[in-house]
Amino acid sequence: MKGIIALPLLVAFAWPASAQGSFPLDKPYSAISISGFDVQKMGLSLTISRDAKADGMRGSGNAGCNRWTANIILRDDQIDFTNIVTTRMACAKPKMTAEEAFLTSLRSAKRWRVEGERLIIEGDAARLLMKAGSAETKRPR
Repeated sequence: MKGIIALPLLVAFAWPASAQGSFPLDKPYSAISISGFDVQKMGLSLTISRDAKADGMRGSGNAGCNRWTANIILRDDQIDFTNIVTTRMACAKPKMTAEEAFLTSLRSAKRWRVEGERLIIEGDAARLLMKAGSAETKRPR
């Protein structure tokens, strides 16, 4: 009898830890900062959607100078970006530096969480802070 009562209590207490909410699919996000460095004007963006051709997730967006796509693996609060591919254009050094930091953040990503309209992706290399909405880009003069 104790086991019958304990199981619902165990499930009730374990639920919040594993159910951080579902990932906000099909919602565009733009990067605010990478490990505290402001990148709001670099045009870095991310959208994750279900992959219509395969049983999984697909991420895409702007890496600053180039477009990117990747396979995404989501498990509770864990995230993994695999097979990241980009276009191959060259831009000014500041934009290319931001792009490399952004792509490194994605490659090393391990965890995600949503706080209001912000998406936080953390990994070994960096902490990526994003806000809901399209990315702004600074126009060259």
